[in-house]
Amino acid sequence: MIFIDIQEVVATLSEDWRNEARAITKKLNEAENAVERKTIIAEHEGLWRQLKVKLAAAAYEKCWYCETFSYRSDNAVDHFRPKSRVYEEKTHPGYWWLAFSPDNYRFACTYCNSRRHDVGGTSGGKHDHFPLADGSPRAADPYTPLSVENALLLDPCWKSDTAAFWFDETGTVDVNPTFKKVDDHAEEKVRASRHFYHLDQVSLVEARRRVYAKVLRLCDQADHSFLSWQKTKDHSAKVAFREAMNSIARMRDRTAEHSAVAHCAIRGYRHSSISASLSYDSIV
Repeated sequence: MIFIDIQEVVATLSEDWRNEARAITKKLNEAENAVERKTIIAEHEGLWRQLKVKLAAAAYEKCWYCETFSYRSDNAVDHFRPKSRVYEEKTHPGYWWLAFSPDNYRFACTYCNSRRHDVGGTSGGKHDHFPLADGSPRAADPYTPLSVENALLLDPCWKSDTAAFWFDETGTVDVNPTFKKVDDHAEEKVRASRHFYHLDQVSLVEARRRVYAKVLRLCDQADHSFLSWQKTKDHSAKVAFREAMNSIARMRDRTAEHSAVAHCAIRGYRHSSISASLSYDSIV
């Protein structure tokens, strides 16, 4: 998961789109009951779908939750806070007042967005789930600030949340030890996000493992070329070192699939590898 600045997307919206969203939200506020609200939402769902291209571009066509490209699914616009109902609280009406709020939109693959059982024995998918920490109040209307909620699902639109995940050479998801120091619910949040975003799906774990291994392999190649250059002063060895460093940078770049995994690999290897150390210290 990498940080996505949702405000950059919001800033590109046309005044016509904003006006239509405001008009529909006004209708929702004036609706007499939940059935009427659901009808209004269903009749205008094409409005948020208009933003799919913009949302996809904000993350370089990657799912905002798992950092995969489109091969896992037909990606969709996800409502971070569910618009019609909340699985964890059966009497909750859903965050209907956010149905046409672009701040609540995320770009998600099918595995992260929909409930699925994988052939590898795993299950997950966000769907209508939005769990909160024990004791946390839940906003039930547009007059309660969302800040009262202590959400368990990590949000790519919060920089601090994207630092919560940690990946190792096996490709599995764990909690970043540093995140434990800033959030009392760190382990619970990583565990919930891993499940509801289906981040332990077998093929996804394998893809992350390959990225991690490739980064270490490139670091070893760069180190070997660097040492050869130091010893022989052979210019070709220097060029090989520079090319390997460029390859590492490409894997760490935000446009690359699973760039957060590449970053973890570099960080974990930086004390053993000069190329990993140089890459980690450089500005992405």
